Amino acid sequence: MTTSDIIALGAFALSIYTVISSEMKSRRSDKEQKVIKEEQDRLRKLLLEKETKSAINEKKAELGARIAKVAKNNYKLKVYNRGKVEARNIGIHFPDNDGNEYLVMSDVKDKLPYEILHPHQTIEIIASPHFGRKTKYRIKITWDDDYKRANEESFILSI
Repeated sequence: MTTSDIIALGAFALSIYTVISSEMKSRRSDKEQKVIKEEQDRLRKLLLEKETKSAINEKKAELGARIAKVAKNNYKLKVYNRGKVEARNIGIHFPDNDGNEYLVMSDVKDKLPYEILHPHQTIEIIASPHFGRKTKYRIKITWDDDYKRANEESFILSI
């Protein structure tokens, strides 16, 4: 083997090493790019989901209810809208048929169904809980809003 053969063999070995090294770096880079792309896709999906939820919440009324003590032996059922849009056609239902035990039903019939409850407004219904009766009651509130018709939510009220 002559000197030129040794140099040629060395150059060949070096070129093989360079090709293999380059291929390994390329594969490693491709894996890193794939991981980065998957992470970007995941973040895009999360952002889209967040924006979708935000857009939906912009169309929803969010109703709540509680019994508040206004003065000594004077209570009111307060139904309020803490959402961003108006609620329409608000109704109250009593799953246990016990509304007359703690509410003045003539006031309920006079005020409900309530046509429009704007954001941050409240409907007040006279409550007259009797001592010796239950202290927890269930109600279901129904309403329509820009998101959908016939929304409903149940609440447990404590006196």
